[in-house]
Amino acid sequence: MERRDFIATLGAAAAASAVPLRAASAAPASGRITLLHTNDTHSHIEPFGPGNGTLTGRGGVARRATLIKQLRAATGASLLLDAGDTFQGTPYFNLYKGRLDYRLMRMMGYDATTLGNHDFDNGVDMLVAAMESMEAMNHPNAPFAFINCNFDFKGAPHLAKRMRPYMVREFPGVKVGITGVGVAFAGLVSPQNHVGVGWRDPYESLRPVVKHLRETEKVDLVVVLSHLGYQMDGAYDDLRLPAHVPGVDAVIGGHTHTFLDVPTRLPQALGETLVFQVGFGGVNLGRMDFAVTRGEVRASGGTSMPVES
Repeated sequence: MERRDFIATLGAAAAASAVPLRAASAAPASGRITLLHTNDTHSHIEPFGPGNGTLTGRGGVARRATLIKQLRAATGASLLLDAGDTFQGTPYFNLYKGRLDYRLMRMMGYDATTLGNHDFDNGVDMLVAAMESMEAMNHPNAPFAFINCNFDFKGAPHLAKRMRPYMVREFPGVKVGITGVGVAFAGLVSPQNHVGVGWRDPYESLRPVVKHLRETEKVDLVVVLSHLGYQMDGAYDDLRLPAHVPGVDAVIGGHTHTFLDVPTRLPQALGETLVFQVGFGGVNLGRMDFAVTRGEVRASGGTSMPVES
């Protein structure tokens, strides 16, 4: 990306988010956090080739890494997050079985991801092997977290020890809690591919986790990495989630490959939830900004940023 294009894109992102790049107050009770995010990257390591319509020439891990590095340098406090379905979609997955995807994500500095249905396409053992490959890297970035609170991993101990129901990250003036949920396996994942892993109601699973993050961990911002889908025919999706789970500030979604230019704002019992999803294949990088004062979100917004040359 040319410097002038990057500056223009960054300016548009700041305007869309309505949050200044610098915190309005230096007081400890005030803070600002930027969430950078992807979903459904589906092993698209290289840009889309010819014959892919409007996606031709877009995406690519190298370009995404460059944009992420530039944004993190410009925005300060930030988290890099993903909403699942990292696997499946190109010959890179057929050859490397997800190991390359996770290793590249660690190199890019991802803080956390959740699991999508396609992340089970080669079974639990292969999923664990991809995680182990990433863990074995001698790389300065800390290993990123795998987060989910509605899968039951008790029958898959090697996967269970790599999963967290939530994580907490603290920055000057803002403490962030992150959790995640996944879509039901039925009709999407063959039983032999999720042996030992069960599925539970995502709303019922989220409520006690969000309560714990709010009341015990005392976080200022709750983020859900959701692989439920933006708008689904069934009972569970990102648009219904805020009404069923009060206290969520941001839902970073996946599964439905929904292209949104800006987050959808939805009311919930404790304020407002921003729901965002940025397509698939790594062609866009999502950005959401939150300004927090004394534990309350004072300003928020976001935009979808193209990953292109």
